Formats: sequence, structure tokens, C-alpha cells
Amino acid sequence: MSECYLMGIDVGTQGSKGVLVTPEGQVLAQHYCEHEVLHPKPDWAEHDAECHWWQDLVRISQGLVAQSGIAPRKIGALCVSGLIPDLLPTDGEGRPLRHAILYSDNRAVKEIEEVNARLGCALTSEEISPKLLWFMRHEPDLFARTRMIFNAHSYLVYRLTGEYTVDYLTASLFGAIYDAAQAQWREDVCAELGIPVELLPPAYPPLQIAGTVTKEAAQCTGLAEGTPVLVGSGDVYFSLLGAGVLHQGDVMIYYGTAGLTTLCLADLQAVAESPYQGESGFPFQYPAYMLTSGELVRWFRDQFGALEIAEAARTGVTAYSLLDRLAEGVPPGAQGLLCLPYFLGQRSPEFDPYARGVFFGWSMAHTRAHMYRAILESYGYGILHGLESTLPGWERSIRRVVATGGGAVSPTWKQIVSDIVGITQEYVAGADSPLGDAFLAGYALGMFDGFSVIRDRWLEVTDVTVPDMARHEQYRPYYEIYRDLHGDLKERFRAVARLA
Repeated sequence: MSECYLMGIDVGTQGSKGVLVTPEGQVLAQHYCEHEVLHPKPDWAEHDAECHWWQDLVRISQGLVAQSGIAPRKIGALCVSGLIPDLLPTDGEGRPLRHAILYSDNRAVKEIEEVNARLGCALTSEEISPKLLWFMRHEPDLFARTRMIFNAHSYLVYRLTGEYTVDYLTASLFGAIYDAAQAQWREDVCAELGIPVELLPPAYPPLQIAGTVTKEAAQCTGLAEGTPVLVGSGDVYFSLLGAGVLHQGDVMIYYGTAGLTTLCLADLQAVAESPYQGESGFPFQYPAYMLTSGELVRWFRDQFGALEIAEAARTGVTAYSLLDRLAEGVPPGAQGLLCLPYFLGQRSPEFDPYARGVFFGWSMAHTRAHMYRAILESYGYGILHGLESTLPGWERSIRRVVATGGGAVSPTWKQIVSDIVGITQEYVAGADSPLGDAFLAGYALGMFDGFSVIRDRWLEVTDVTVPDMARHEQYRPYYEIYRDLHGDLKERFRAVARLA
């Protein structure tokens, strides 16, 4: 076992990352590639699958092998995760016919309303089936050539192995066309919507080995031909696993491109092995889901942080750390400046694709520092709003809260969120989705007895953020204004959308 190493790679919204680890969880190498999100029109969000997904994987796998000095044949297995749900149509050879339409894309609003009315469901811009209807209607020539439909990780599995797959969890996010209890596509619903069921991939457990690295893929990636590749799943599952958030009642607050608060409704080990049998067909609940949290932080850095970017280049201190220092000089509540972070619409606790970003309460006393702090505070307000709206008595139903994602390295941001929500957050340095990928690869090979191994042997809580309850009370009136602003502006958002 000591000569068998494990690789995990995650393709995210703003970048991709990977790790190579020992069976004891020691990280031998890690690699990161940043990439952009394409916004060809307002409300659209796309990736170039060849450039942003496949080439990232190639660079990462080559980098991990080179950095570690490990012979590729000693890598026991590879697991890939990625942003979901996406719509990437390809031809019969797996060649992309257009850019992938991402989870954060809002172009299919009319199709969402139609599907919800016809089927009596409550889909949002997240799911794939309305986007697929949009694709059928607006790009019929490309749809006629479509033979397969991929998400990010399943496309990479196909490029590595030649196998067409999807995991149970991702299939559940296609939207009304998958029967989670039976783990099969709903042919009657597909027929009603005009979706050819033969385009849809067979569904498997995330830990199943989909196939092995082909000769062609080995030449591109530097991996050994014949290396097992798992079916994998979306980044949320592996972020939970990589942070040791394993059991029903555990919560992860994800400080990523999208801000996501995830409550586990089932144990992750069971979810990896078989279809989830709960009422909703999905083992997680998202009380708060904000499409632009980390992406909004990066937007501010790029648009207003020229001084910090320049100083970071001189000193080696990150621009984000320098911006945190600015925010720390502003009192809680940002002296009445509030941010609605709906730059790509609102997902949870209320779905509103027409919602837009707002800074409310400007005065001549406000500065860049107030603006940045208001952005950080908006995530805490959004989490509290989601918990209060969707989980009555949430304080009693949550067992443990773990902060993850790139933004969770910021003590300032975590403290603001803890103070606003009134919760304690644990943080595990180095915990991330690629680590969860690597662990599941080892579990699939029979290396570990159970999922507790990653929490007890691979991970260590390195920081705990405790709320200041006096500040919590200080934030409450600002939160109530934040909570009501969306309702006050709802019709104005729609009016702006009609003009765009």
C-alpha cells in the first residue's frame, strides 16, 4: 500500500486543482490552474470544455507527476470532481458542439416556467432539463448533431477512459427527468418534454470504477495507461468529504466562487455506494446558495483593488489579505452600507433569476473599505436568511459546522460570518475537494475500512471561529434591512430585466 498513491482533481468555476497523496493522507504534490468564466451575454455563464476542463486536467496531472517524482504506474487510481450541473453537448466522438452552459447561467427562464407549470415541480436555473429545452429551441442545428450530454467531471472521465457515465447525485440535478429512487431516467417525462432519452448517460455510484486511462489519454496526461478512474461526482460532495463533513446534521459553509451552505441529510459513505432513498431524491439541503460570493470578492479585487494588487506583487502578501485589513478598519454593519450580492440572480432561499446586485445606503462617508466589508457581510446575511427561511429551529438540527473553500482562509471573513449568524465554525487547513477525490479513489480500491478514516487520520482542525454575541446583536437590525430589501426591489429587478 505504501507504494500505491492516489490522485484527485477538481474542476471548478474559476479554476482547477489537484493533489497526489499517500494512503496516509500526506500530500506529496498539488497544482492549481486559474481560468475564466465566459459571459457572452448578461445572465449567461459558460466554459470552454477543451480549454477550461480538459487542458486544466492535462496540466494538473502532468504537474503532479513532475512535482512528486512518483512513477505514474504507482498511482493506484484517479477520481475527478467538478462544478455541476452543466450542459455540454457533444457529437458521437465526444467533440464539444458548443461551450458548456454552467449551473449559474440564467438564460432558460421561460423554459423553467414552462417545465414547472407542466410537471408541477419547482426547478430553478440550476437544473439541466430547462437548459436542454433552450438548446433544442435556439440552436436546433447543433442539437440535431448531439449524441451525448456531459457535466464537467463526466466529460473528463470520458476523455480519460472513453466511458460515458454520470453519477447518481448529478443525475438527480438534471431536473424532473431522473427517478432517484429507481436510479433511472424517466422515459415518460423525457418524451413529454421532447428530450431523446438515448442522449442521457447511464448512472452509477460515485465510487464505481468507470474504466481505465486509455493509451491516448496517457500520452496527453502523463498518467499510466490502465490507471483506474472513478465515476466521480460534483464538487459539493467532494468538498464535504475533503473537509470531513460526513454525517447527517453536519453543515459545510463553502467560501467558494458560489457561496453554499450545505446540510447533510444522510451519511456520505452511504451516498457514495448506492442511490439516495430520501423523499427529495437528493441527500443535501442548501439553506443558502449565493451564486456570487467568492466571485464577487474577486470582482472587487479586479475592479477596485489595483493598489492591493500592486502591493501584493511587491510584498508577497495576497491582495485579499490586504483587502481584509481594509475591511477590519470598518465597524460591523459598514456604517449602514449594505450589499445585495445577486450579480447573477438569487438562488436560495428564494429563486429569482431577475435579481441584481445592489449597494444600498451610500453616503459621502463611505469608502472602498466600506464597500468591501459590505460584500463580506452580505454572505453572512445570506446564510442567516437562508437558515431562518428554510430550517425553522435550525440551531437544534445542526451538529457541526465546517468552513471550506478558498475564501475560508480569511479569518476576517469567517469571523464576520460567525458574528452575523451566531455560529461556531471549524476550519481544516488544506481540506478541499481534490483531497476528497483522492480519498474516494483509495476507498474504491479497498484501502480504507470506512469514511471516518479521512476525518480521524487525514484531517486536523486547525482553527475555530467563535461568534462575538455582542456583535451578533449589533448586526441584527442591519440583517433585517438586508432581508427585506429583495422584496422591496423585486418588481424593479424585473423592470430592469425587460430593458436589458
